[in-house]
Amino acid sequence: MSSVPRSELDGPAAEQDDRAGGLARGLAARLRDASEAADRLASFAYDTRPAESPSPALADGQELATAHDFVLRTFVAVGDPLNYTLIAAASAHPTGALLDQLAHDVGLSRLALIERIHSLIQLGLVARDLQADTVMSTPAGTGILELVSGLEADVARWLSKRRHR
Repeated sequence: MSSVPRSELDGPAAEQDDRAGGLARGLAARLRDASEAADRLASFAYDTRPAESPSPALADGQELATAHDFVLRTFVAVGDPLNYTLIAAASAHPTGALLDQLAHDVGLSRLALIERIHSLIQLGLVARDLQADTVMSTPAGTGILELVSGLEADVARWLSKRRHR
């Protein structure tokens, strides 16, 4: 297996690092919010019985393992062509893509679409406006689209160079 010479990737690699940095910040923000929400929920008193404080959702030293799991789950979700299409459609409408129109466009029932959208919300890739009945991309969603687009271009450019030697 041959590797790509570093000189062939210097320009695109720098752009890819920028895209990955934006995506990483977006995913980290989602995990931070999830951790804070889990800690708030765990500290809620359901009754008056005395109880020990629960452990934090994310303890010191667990960051890398948590990030690893979350990043891989994100790539699995984005690897589904329909999910990728939904993120791209949400990104194409700055004020949000209408759910009914999106369901029609991708050939899903409204309920099936909502279930997919909720799984993408869980990963922080899209957000839903219930009142406007729309879905829009988040910074992490935009970052993943840019990362995939950049990787596609890099791979296509590399393949083109290799084919035309």
